[in-house]
Amino acid sequence: MRTYQEIISVVKGDIERLEREILESLNFPDDSLEKLFLAPAKRIRPALAFLFIRAKGFVPSDEQFAAQAAVELAHTASLIHDDVIDLSDKRRGLPTLNSQFGDKIGVLTGDYILSVALKKIADRPEVVKEFLETFSEMAQGEINQYFTRFEIPTVEQYLHKTVQKTAGLFRLALGHDFGLNFGIAFQIKNDLNDIDEDIKNGVYTAPVIFSGGIQITPEAHARTKELLNQYLDRAAYSLKDLPRNKYSAALMEIVELYRND
Repeated sequence: MRTYQEIISVVKGDIERLEREILESLNFPDDSLEKLFLAPAKRIRPALAFLFIRAKGFVPSDEQFAAQAAVELAHTASLIHDDVIDLSDKRRGLPTLNSQFGDKIGVLTGDYILSVALKKIADRPEVVKEFLETFSEMAQGEINQYFTRFEIPTVEQYLHKTVQKTAGLFRLALGHDFGLNFGIAFQIKNDLNDIDEDIKNGVYTAPVIFSGGIQITPEAHARTKELLNQYLDRAAYSLKDLPRNKYSAALMEIVELYRND
């Protein structure tokens, strides 16, 4: 099975153009701030979006590049704010802004980046509305998570939070059911990998739900993997009407990578 980077190499040019657009949008007084954007990142949302666009036989337009840049910028802003909230000192192997410059600069930088994101789509009211609705849901999901720490949710509550915090952003980037279902699977995969850290922070995800407590059972792990695969199946099914080409094949490969990785 090919690696993620090998799979998305068919849209490498699109990702490189997106990276340039993101960096050219920002004006930082300190190199440390810019390094945040130069750190390795998967860019999975725009990669999936570009694959989807090209699978349908189109070339991404300037407006689509601007929209993807806006999503990635706003996502980065949310991560900076998360680091402040969580008192994190590392992000992608580098010191976080708040650990280097304090919470005030962290919050202000996040706000600045979010404003840059909004300017990229300001002339498209329908996109702005979807964008704001998504980020309102993300913020609400974070607030709700704080006030329900150390409480075991139902599966339905867990999935709703997953859509709020993660999958909604995938749906925004792709504008398709594939994005929503893959985004849910993406978060479940992360939750499987972060069980111990989440439990320590009082964030109870699928493995805890299926165990009925913080002692994770093999059965709970297996049931979480089943849930993950259910959403990957839904994501794969939503690709069935795409033309058969190297881009749609790459989308299917990414689905299988997350199933088997």
